[in-house]
Amino acid sequence: MTTACFVLTGYNNTRVYDVAKLRDLCHREHHARLVLVTERPGPQDATAADVVIAAPLDQLTPSDPPEATDPPGATGATGSTSAFAAAARVAARLGRLGLRPIGVLPFADRGVVLGAELAARFGLPGAEPSRAVLGLDKHRFRAAEAAVSPTAHPDGYTPLRSQVVHSLGAFESAVHRFGGTAFVKPTSEGNSRGCQIVPSVAACPRVWTALAPYHEHGVMVETLVTGAREYSWDFAGGHRWLTEKHTTTGRFRAEYQQIVPAPLDEVQTALLDRAGAHVRDLVSPTNGAFHTELFLLERGVATVETNLRPGGMHIWDLARLAFPGFDPWREWLRWSTTGEIQPARPRAHAASGIRMLRAPRDGIVMSTPTVADVAADLGIPLHDATLTTAPGQRVRAEVADNAGFVGQIVLVAPDAPTLRDRLDRLSTAVEERIDIDAH
Repeated sequence: MTTACFVLTGYNNTRVYDVAKLRDLCHREHHARLVLVTERPGPQDATAADVVIAAPLDQLTPSDPPEATDPPGATGATGSTSAFAAAARVAARLGRLGLRPIGVLPFADRGVVLGAELAARFGLPGAEPSRAVLGLDKHRFRAAEAAVSPTAHPDGYTPLRSQVVHSLGAFESAVHRFGGTAFVKPTSEGNSRGCQIVPSVAACPRVWTALAPYHEHGVMVETLVTGAREYSWDFAGGHRWLTEKHTTTGRFRAEYQQIVPAPLDEVQTALLDRAGAHVRDLVSPTNGAFHTELFLLERGVATVETNLRPGGMHIWDLARLAFPGFDPWREWLRWSTTGEIQPARPRAHAASGIRMLRAPRDGIVMSTPTVADVAADLGIPLHDATLTTAPGQRVRAEVADNAGFVGQIVLVAPDAPTLRDRLDRLSTAVEERIDIDAH
């Protein structure tokens, strides 16, 4: 006798709280267990999932089944492991545990390739294994985008120029070809890690040194987009909505605010919605979760990148707050068992938003405020708040990536202008009350 289960392939950074949320939904809605497949299981994983299986996620390559003469776990010429081989090992472990998958949920960027292979192996809904890598490898996505005939793109869609480089010389040449400025990012990373502006060719040596951890897999050099507004097209089992995004300015780029739903007029909404749907068709129309980041340009729209998994920074939780009766997590589970896409645009009854908090200056944290008390003093209804810094910790005012923030606040308001005002006032008040010794 076997026990039904959902298989979750990884999670990004600190999102173990979402794993526990999914586990509870699996129990309540499907009477199934949740299996977490991750590279280096930790104590927090065992408390968030019913079963934890260790498996490689990094450098997995989509592949055809190995030849009969290939040894188990055979690897490719680059040393990367075949996703087919990794999926076979996970499947064997599930069999020994008496577990029968009824849904596969690729949750980490590095888990999308293994998730697609597992879904194919068990005959479950998922991205085509040969296409799943487009949700991880930014270079392959750009190549697929460029291969499309210009007339096949929707009106207003503008592919961005890009190039992968593996040396300082190639980096400098690319920046020169792009007009002397550029934007760089690792080819296969998330969480805004490594994302930087290149202000000039002269700055290339400094930026290249900072990108040293990503040299082996290559660095993406792209056209530097200025004056654009940023949004994401989020998708769960056919339900889709637009999120307004804000990123830091300066040398690095990290997202610090999300608002659901994005306050847009009908023309802008249609333009961004067409772009998101186009990218889904281009990458994998059979996948049930998408988080596609978009630039709204002065004339048209461009794709920043696409991810075949739920958006970060609580975007799906913000959707639950803004759209009564809609739960993207529940829709994701439903899709993973049936494969049915139910097209819909949830209707908003409120505006929800998250703001990441920054240290006001460099130094050692001496004390932190109680966010609920600050919100009460300002008369602002607080939905949720977390401070991730504590006395004795060294912090920096400059945020290099999403891990550099010191906390977050989540608010719900009747409309977007009210929400923005409250996010501004509360975040400023909390940050001002973080006492830091600058010596």
